[in-house]
Amino acid sequence: MSGMEGLGRVFNVISVGSGNGFLMNEASAVSIIATSSGASSVLVSAAKTFSGTYDAFLPANGFGQSTRWYQSTATNGTAGWTKQAAVWTNTATASLALAGTTGFMSVFDIFGTQLADGYKYIKVTATNATLVVVTHDLTVGRTPANLQILGA
Repeated sequence: MSGMEGLGRVFNVISVGSGNGFLMNEASAVSIIATSSGASSVLVSAAKTFSGTYDAFLPANGFGQSTRWYQSTATNGTAGWTKQAAVWTNTATASLALAGTTGFMSVFDIFGTQLADGYKYIKVTATNATLVVVTHDLTVGRTPANLQILGA
């Protein structure tokens, strides 16, 4: 049986600390995966440069927000996914509440087309959650050793 490696061809992945920016200009989309032991929330913002000013991910700032997210009540693959309606709860920042129970996992997507012109960095700040970021549908395939560093 043969197969193809996904890293570098289809996706890139980082375990991002809460509040750290990452680059998404070589991907069509990014999936944010949050694992938590209880109710949590995420704030999403975007910037033109890594060290630049991160603006709230709000329609008023020229950004489109995700309209849905998915949740599993288990982090070990023993429960399916349920679709959730995204309710961004703060008008000053883009805050998405991720309700859950012990040991849950949530996923939401941000598409490159949702970013305002010139913006290529995303920052997700989580409360009570651990984050993993998967940039996918890469616009340029590379061997893993030649992938662009996302956190700089």
